Amino acid sequence: MKVELGEIVFCNLTIKYNNKNHTLKDVVYKNNGNLFFNKRILLNLKIKEPVEVISIDIIKRMGFEKKSNGFTEVKKNNEKRNKITGAYE
Repeated sequence: MKVELGEIVFCNLTIKYNNKNHTLKDVVYKNNGNLFFNKRILLNLKIKEPVEVISIDIIKRMGFEKKSNGFTEVKKNNEKRNKITGAYE
């Protein structure tokens, strides 16, 4: 199966490092090109550089990364609260 650019998936990855294939099970992977680097996972294998992804066995598709950097507008609430009950008047 193909993973689109920017898509996040829960999968099993097969990576290649020093002409050896390693299988990583139950990994969250975001496709941002051809190389994979997750420090927490790769340091267990004593790998300190980005590695090539050979194959992806998708378990579940999670969606796409959020690209908007905008802010939402906040407006002040003009309703008054009752001092005794706390309900809006």
